[in-house]
Order: sequence, then structure tokens, then C-alpha cells
Amino acid sequence: MMRKNRDYLSACALFCALAFGLGGCATTQVEATWSSPEFAGRTVTGKMLVVGVTRDETVRRLYEDAMVVRLHGRGVDAVRSYDLVSARLADSDGSVLIEAAKRVGATRILSMAIVGREHVQRIEVEPVPPLGWNYYGWYGYYWPYGYARTETYDFDRYYASTTLTEVSSGKVYWSARTRSDAPGRIEKAVDDFVSVMVDTLARSGLL
Repeated sequence: MMRKNRDYLSACALFCALAFGLGGCATTQVEATWSSPEFAGRTVTGKMLVVGVTRDETVRRLYEDAMVVRLHGRGVDAVRSYDLVSARLADSDGSVLIEAAKRVGATRILSMAIVGREHVQRIEVEPVPPLGWNYYGWYGYYWPYGYARTETYDFDRYYASTTLTEVSSGKVYWSARTRSDAPGRIEKAVDDFVSVMVDTLARSGLL
């Protein structure tokens, strides 16, 4: 859980801008992407099977629900894996998912696997203004911080690998590695992750 002093909203807003980027409190960053040279010049289209590869069934379903809704909003025909394979996924279920995709006429599989997790503690201390400021500058600079000199934030950080697989050949033709911070409810982190991934796929011409 993230602990923060709710009495100083301006300070918290500034923290979000500094820690997560000026575009808002985005929690997911794409660290790298890869595209198969074998698929250069051609695009796999058609229905998409969405798979959340995790031992946590709640996270799996949250992810698949959110991703399918976003894909539908982009005009992509998508189906959740848990509607086809309701049992908890096992390490040998790769072939099960391929067969499930074929059964519903899906031509591609979008899979997300959480590959790492760590607990992060960030301590933000009162910044020091540049030398030479007058009183008015000093007062305006420090006013948002009120009496809070130090803020401590605790949250979980997740690393994920997302892939696109062609069902007919079983070959992975695109992948991305991401880092996501979950400073609050996991549902919000999942929604942010899905939003970033759908935008990344769209920019790459994969939807």
C-alpha cells in the first residue's frame, strides 16, 4: 500500500509528475519491443485470444476482462482465455491454449506473463530551491509542501512479457517487456497496463 499525506494535494500532484512522467501518473513503461524479421512486411489479422499467464486467477481475469474491452473498442474481435480454459493454467497448457484458439477461429494469441515482482520504497525529501531566490520565490516554491518535509511511498513493481503468436504456425512474432508500478489497487495498475499495451500495439500496426 502507498502511504501519503493527503493534506497536501499539490505536493502529491508534483510527485506524480516527477516520478511517473508529465503525461500523468502512468504506472507502466515499455522497456523494449521486438518484431520477428520472418514476419516483416505482413500482418497477422483476425480474431485474437487474450491470455493472462499468471498463477493468480484474479489477476488473470482482471487482465483478460480489461484487455478484451479495450480491444473491442479498437474494433478487434477478441475473446478471453478463461471462457475457454476455465481451469487454472499450468506450465503444460501452451498446446491447450493453441487448440482453444483454433476452436473459436482465432488467428493470433495475445499473451501476458508476469515474469518478476519486487517491493519498492521511495522516499521523497523536500527539494532545495536554487540559490539567489528572493522571499517571494521561496514562499511560492515551498507553499505546496506545507509542513510535509518527507514522504514515504511503498508499492509493488511488476515486470511483464507480452507476446503475439500466430496460431497456425505457433510462432511468436512480436514481444514487449514492461515495468509497472502498482501504488494502489491492482485493478488500477491492470487498467493502466492494458491502456499502454493497446496503444503500443496500435502504434506498431498490430491491431
